[in-house]
Amino acid sequence: MAATLKPVNRRALRRYGEFWRALQMVGNALVEAERLAAKAGDATPAKASQGAVAHWSTPTPEELRAAAKKAGQSMQVMASGAKKWEAELISREWRR
Repeated sequence: MAATLKPVNRRALRRYGEFWRALQMVGNALVEAERLAAKAGDATPAKASQGAVAHWSTPTPEELRAAAKKAGQSMQVMASGAKKWEAELISREWRR
């Protein structure tokens, strides 16, 4: 039984490492998004050409900043949960 336990633990450790690196990559992307949102200025939207109706709109700088902040806060909650449950996540087999 000990022989089957070691590969599972190594796999769980590897998968937790992959999960943690993915969290860090998303966190880095969110930091960059927050920087870009902070730089966003009010620009006048381009007018539709010759009567074409635009069915979409761009977010305002305030909406960008709020979305980036909310995503960053959610990421912090997820990262702190991952750290809190690190031993549990590593000790168990990850299922798909």
